Amino acid sequence: MTIETKDELKKRVMDLLKDNVDDPNLLEQCDPDDDLSSLGINSLTFIKLVIATEMEFGVSWSDEDLDFRNFSTINQIMNYISLNQNEEQ
Repeated sequence: MTIETKDELKKRVMDLLKDNVDDPNLLEQCDPDDDLSSLGINSLTFIKLVIATEMEFGVSWSDEDLDFRNFSTINQIMNYISLNQNEEQ
C-alpha cells in the first residue's frame, strides 16, 4: 500500500506504536524526533514493531537495518518506510 501524504504515514506509524508500547498516552506528548526508548521499547517490543511495520506497510528490513538506532524516532521509522516502499514498487 502506498502512503499518499506524510500526515497519513505519521498517523499509521503512531497507530502501530500505540498498539505496541507500554503506555500509548505518552505518544501524544512525543515529538517526531524524540527517542522512543523513553516509551519502554525494549528488544522484544522492537522485534514486534519491525514485524508490524513489515505487515502494515509491505516493506522489508534488511539484516543490516535491524538495529534499534534505525527505529528510534517516529521520523526515522517514517523515512525508512518511505524509502523502502519506493524500492518495493
